[in-house]
Amino acid sequence: METRKIQKTGGSTYIVSLPKYWVAGAKLKEGDSVSMSVDSAGTLVVDPVTGGRRPAVSIEVFVDDEENSLHFLRRLIGLYVTGYDEIVVRSRGRIPTETRTAVRDFTRRVIGPQIVEESASAITILDVADHSHLDMRKILKRMHLMARSMHGDAIEAMVEGNAELAADVVARDDEVDRLYWFMSKQQGMMMRDPGMVRKIGVSVPEATYYLSASKALERIADHAARIALRAGALAGEKLPEKVVAEARAYSATVVSVLDRSVESMLKGDLKVANDVVDEAETLRGRREPFMRLLMDQKGRFAVPLTLIMESLERTALYSADIAEIGINLAGNHAKA
Repeated sequence: METRKIQKTGGSTYIVSLPKYWVAGAKLKEGDSVSMSVDSAGTLVVDPVTGGRRPAVSIEVFVDDEENSLHFLRRLIGLYVTGYDEIVVRSRGRIPTETRTAVRDFTRRVIGPQIVEESASAITILDVADHSHLDMRKILKRMHLMARSMHGDAIEAMVEGNAELAADVVARDDEVDRLYWFMSKQQGMMMRDPGMVRKIGVSVPEATYYLSASKALERIADHAARIALRAGALAGEKLPEKVVAEARAYSATVVSVLDRSVESMLKGDLKVANDVVDEAETLRGRREPFMRLLMDQKGRFAVPLTLIMESLERTALYSADIAEIGINLAGNHAKA
């Protein structure tokens, strides 16, 4: 920590000099203005941004003609979550059609980035979203509601043999991904710009816990999509009532564990969090009787249902991860 002496100038004005490295890092110069505010703890906050949007963090990427378009899409997502606001895609010649398709796919799959300039050899993508506007806790709540809805609909698609509903569940997985990447970018921006910590409203350690929980929710949504895919394969199959009843009961318990894991994390309820972790472990024991039940049945549904049960089990374990993250977050709050 660095300390500086307060100096008095004139009759009633006190001044403190700003560190040179901070001024350089904020790209300020003599004559520029900064804004000052006092937070709830009485700390004076000096912000180089005096209004409007902070300067865009830009990067140029050059297209490799031999690079797979899917790999390039992943590279763009990586730059997005790192915290870049402006991505300029360049090529020494004409940008390949596959690359342009990947760029457009990127802008559809994430929140904020839009193509603002385009030529034969360059594409400029600018993130127009206000990433300090959405609270991380609200994003987690939204992801939780979407993931639990996907799981419920996936099981109903399996029971009803509803291929259309199953396809809808798979499509919704992209929306959960968008929210996870959005939160990832929030943390990336906080790491690059300390001023974003105050604007987003959580500390960097807190953001790390929330991001870890959002990753678990993203995985849970992935498993809901997998259940839906298996449900689509079961379309037209008549499932035995015993199998349907057990699958529904197991799913309801898993969703209950998921609900309580998120609730315990957001409320800092250590008792509920520990109960969730314990119950998630006991759910493993319910899988074996179900497997024996499947072996006693005849039909083509044994393998898809086995994979569905595995996804439900993984959902419970990811929910336990969220509860454990909540326990760690509560410890961080106690330390603070």
